[in-house]
Amino acid sequence: MDRNSVIGFALIAAIMIVWLQFMKPEQKTMLEPVQPAREMVQAGSGNGAPAATAVETATESLGAFARASEGTEQTITIDNDVFTAVLSSKGATLKSMVLKKHPDVNGKPFNLISSGKQGALSMLFLSNDGKRIDTRDLYFRSLDAKTSKTVTGKEKLSVSFVLDVDAGRSMQVTYTFTGDSYVVDYDLKLNGFGSTLAGDEYQLDWDGGLVYSEKDKVDESNNALASAWLGGGLLKLDAKDTKERYREEESGKAEWVAVRNKYFVAALIPERDTEGVYLQGTRKNGIEFENYTAALKMRLPEGRNSVTDRYRLYVGPLDYNTVKSLDIGLEKIMDFGWDWLTRPFAEYLILPIFNWMNKYVTNYGLIIIIFAFLIKMVTYPLSLASTKSMKKMAALQPMMQELQEKYKDNPAKMQSELGRIYKEAGVNPLGGCLPTLIQMPLLFAMFYVFRSSIQLRQHGFLWVKDLSVPDSILDFGFKLPLYGDHIALMPILMAVTVFFQQKITPTTQTNDQMKIMLWMFPAMMLLFFNNMPAGLALYYLMFNVFSIAQQAYMNATITDEDKAAAAKQVAAVVRPSKTPKKGGKKK
Repeated sequence: MDRNSVIGFALIAAIMIVWLQFMKPEQKTMLEPVQPAREMVQAGSGNGAPAATAVETATESLGAFARASEGTEQTITIDNDVFTAVLSSKGATLKSMVLKKHPDVNGKPFNLISSGKQGALSMLFLSNDGKRIDTRDLYFRSLDAKTSKTVTGKEKLSVSFVLDVDAGRSMQVTYTFTGDSYVVDYDLKLNGFGSTLAGDEYQLDWDGGLVYSEKDKVDESNNALASAWLGGGLLKLDAKDTKERYREEESGKAEWVAVRNKYFVAALIPERDTEGVYLQGTRKNGIEFENYTAALKMRLPEGRNSVTDRYRLYVGPLDYNTVKSLDIGLEKIMDFGWDWLTRPFAEYLILPIFNWMNKYVTNYGLIIIIFAFLIKMVTYPLSLASTKSMKKMAALQPMMQELQEKYKDNPAKMQSELGRIYKEAGVNPLGGCLPTLIQMPLLFAMFYVFRSSIQLRQHGFLWVKDLSVPDSILDFGFKLPLYGDHIALMPILMAVTVFFQQKITPTTQTNDQMKIMLWMFPAMMLLFFNNMPAGLALYYLMFNVFSIAQQAYMNATITDEDKAAAAKQVAAVVRPSKTPKKGGKKK
């Protein structure tokens, strides 16, 4: 490895550092908080207040809807092939969603809904008399007497709740489940509400974020956000600071609004045009959790006494193929890095190849190894050209040292002569690190895929229990600067292969700087990969193993004749560079 290769690797390290800075979520400007409707409804109803006072308070807060604020809650459990959901008659809302195929870090089923006590879904509006109504404060009437239902396969099952406000106004909420799908159809029918809603507008809210299920709560919190897709662009809100409450409002047609954590997402998908979206988020003090509200802003059509708005609700895994099949761009919420560089690698190379190989190979560790082998084969011509270029560079070293000494006081002339020699000898001074540089976008894209996609979650390989997180073999209980709070084995093995790869790769220099780099670069890679997903370290480890085998093969097959040909080409460059002595005759 020559000086130019060292510079190349130094640039790679600089790119990694800058990349880590770009990965930090953008901070939003603090905006004034909005008081939730339920706080307004419950204001003044202390535990010791008389019943009459509570009724008066409800009437003051809810107006004509006060009568519906009293009742008995009934729940219905819906069991299908992929989840178990619990619906509540109080608010006609979703209170629980337990995914059957995706347990938490301890292998146990868990309720994905963080606001399980009050429910996650609600209709929110302002009445004409100035009352702020959240349907989760109202008791609906269930149209089904059963407390549990089961649906499988392609079968469909509907559950409806009705709220009779008065003789002229009613509200009906209908959930329709499919046996083998995470998508739930949500129909909202409003009768006689045209003159009830201020501005003829309402919001359909997802309130409460999603429960964290992974061991590293900090990492999961860093991946949590609220988002919307409207106007052909992605709107994101990240509640990073505990001292602030964040809010975003945009007008226009939205394809969806959603709340996500690291591996799961809850999305509201409207059938008709929206007026806009509303996103709000806070980070709870003392615990690593970000609470979000994501809402669609809807306007009732003029002159219609009865309106039925249809939505789709997706609460499930952030699986690229699954969310992309919805055909509304929900996959855009998955972070694959830069749209102009790493995202195309992720969407059009890594994921398709992984999906294709997964049809024949069930273990993702083996898939990663096969993928590393394929990439190594693709980059073999570059590696071969790089090795031959290094042989020529080695033959050019005496002349280069001579020129550097001759033109040490004239840098411009020295660079001109060096450039001429490189060109005539057919040498690329950056050829030694070109294969590595070409791989960098792919490496970064793989990091984003392993971090954002649920495919590798809880999939093991050998001693690795989960390829989507570091393969820690020892936890310190405290954090070391740069290194982290654990020792991961896969990065250690990967760093060893980096060392041996450098040892057998042809180099043009043997100075002290190169000896330092021989140890420094593996150490840098060890520090960098210790907190990376084990799957990424496995890929790089196996790529290095294949590179070592490939390099050993090339070293053994580059014959003396090849070396002689390189020396002859270099000699042809040397002869024209000699100039006659001053005063000599030209023959």
